Amino acid sequence: MRIGVINWDASLPKDTYFGGFTHNTLCNEKYACRLPYFALKDENGYRIPVRSKADYDAELSYAINAGIDFFAYCWYPDSAPSERTVWKDAEMYAFLKEHYAELNLARNMYLESEKRHEINMCAIVFSVNSYSESDFEALTDIMGEDFYEKVDGRPLVMIFGGYSSEFIDIVRDFARKKGHNPYFAFIGFCPTDGADYSNADAVTAYASDCIGDFRQHTDNTYLANERRLDFGLPVIPLLSMGWNPMPRVEKPSPWVTYEHKEYAGQPTEEDIEYSFKRLKEFINNHPDKANTDHAIAFAWNEFEEGGYLCPTLGKNGEVNDTVLQGFARARNKIQF
Repeated sequence: MRIGVINWDASLPKDTYFGGFTHNTLCNEKYACRLPYFALKDENGYRIPVRSKADYDAELSYAINAGIDFFAYCWYPDSAPSERTVWKDAEMYAFLKEHYAELNLARNMYLESEKRHEINMCAIVFSVNSYSESDFEALTDIMGEDFYEKVDGRPLVMIFGGYSSEFIDIVRDFARKKGHNPYFAFIGFCPTDGADYSNADAVTAYASDCIGDFRQHTDNTYLANERRLDFGLPVIPLLSMGWNPMPRVEKPSPWVTYEHKEYAGQPTEEDIEYSFKRLKEFINNHPDKANTDHAIAFAWNEFEEGGYLCPTLGKNGEVNDTVLQGFARARNKIQF
């Protein structure tokens, strides 16, 4: 079983657009426990510094040592907005288009790292964003690399923003020019009656909402994985490591809103093992559809939304890798 982990990285300096919101939500005494381990505290409070290549190599080492097989990087356009003539921006997100490129820092550091040969990657592309031809050229250029994650020999491409047969065709056409036949897994919840999803290869997930405590959250994730069976496609199931967006409930971001309710706390090691057991149960119960030998975990660094395996900043500035170590032990213990 190959387990990938979603990587959406807004752990950026305060003077960036997305980093400014991260500082606003997390750089305080209440939520500093969610800051990544490389955050700093001085007389002016908490801050997230610019990371070097060596810093990112160290971060990759944490993931490699925990048994993570690949990162699913959110692949935003690097091109200038005026060059993005392929596809279209959803109106509700168009105001972000000037800032998307800063979210590619982690992915670009990965591509420059020698560690990329020890942990694979795949792309999450967005059917709600426009791209330029150069953006898709860059993506399809790396699909043939040994570090790009494959399903049955085909480059795995996840799609966020809903199913779009036309969008899949666009990405496929760019890939075919390079001799690649991508495996498309779109992020979906439940099918629309009468809709045809045959242009995708699988359905998958990004995150799972929280109901009750962490065990109930895990059970809810199991049920959500089962609902995806109704698409009639193979399911790349979700392994959720949490969901608690209270920092953004209290200090909202302009691109998403959340319900104000009781969310589950951080998982214990026993909770994480339970999540792995439920994932294995789903795969064993549905061998005809949960048959891609892949699962996706939420998440490496969704600190504000409350799902993160990346070590965090301890009370005295030490590295707190409790959740990651629990993941690593469950990964070794539960055999698929």
